[in-house]
Amino acid sequence: MMAAQQPDNITTRVAPAGRRARRTLKDEVAAHVRETILSGEALPGSKVDLDEIAAVMGVSKLPVREALIQLESEGLIETITHRGSFVAMSTPDDVRDHYHIYGLVCGLAATRAAMTMSDEALDQLEAICFRMESSEDPGVLQELNVEFHRLVNRAGSSGRLLAVLRYLASSLPGRFYEFNPGWSHDANTHHREILGYLRARDREKAGHAMAEHTRLGSEFAVKLLEERGYWSAPGSYQPPRSSHLAAPRPPAGSPSWAALGPANR
Repeated sequence: MMAAQQPDNITTRVAPAGRRARRTLKDEVAAHVRETILSGEALPGSKVDLDEIAAVMGVSKLPVREALIQLESEGLIETITHRGSFVAMSTPDDVRDHYHIYGLVCGLAATRAAMTMSDEALDQLEAICFRMESSEDPGVLQELNVEFHRLVNRAGSSGRLLAVLRYLASSLPGRFYEFNPGWSHDANTHHREILGYLRARDREKAGHAMAEHTRLGSEFAVKLLEERGYWSAPGSYQPPRSSHLAAPRPPAGSPSWAALGPANR
């Protein structure tokens, strides 16, 4: 789909997001470990070294332990008595299933947003689409992508639905655009389609398009992890792999920190 011409009657400035709560040390550590796992840097079966993570993050071991408990509840970490914590085993279908569930909830939000979204909010989505079609900067694209989904989700979600979306999004990797340049064209097409259905107040098509957008994103996620040999690890925790979870963050542009999905906070 060709990029649309910039409308004359809307602003190209994206409305700023509201102030976000400051993350705790536990949240910072959880984000660090989660990103390392979801990017494929730490393979299934990798042992988590609490001491190394605490040293790299500059924290005590308490927030590290708290973060691992949280990540275990998300299914990313498995703790074995007397052995420690390891990156949980998974399959490509685990990744697909998580995106599918997330997409269904996003689709529900889009279904409602088709009836509740104001014209001003739709114009903001239009501005975001135009800027995404005009940019090749992965960081800018990621930020605009987050804002696009946030606007739709907030317009179509109850407090409970937003809480579920936040929980599901927390287990999706970020920085999708930086390491998946081919996704940009597809995402722009999907966003234009979603916006068209929202403007037409077509609930069914808006919900379906949003869910399908997320499902297709899962295939990019699986492909990237497969290319990194994520599922080439042995199918058990014996012997555990050495941990990469405490490694300092590489410079921007390193494929070790790829990411694949929108946040919805």
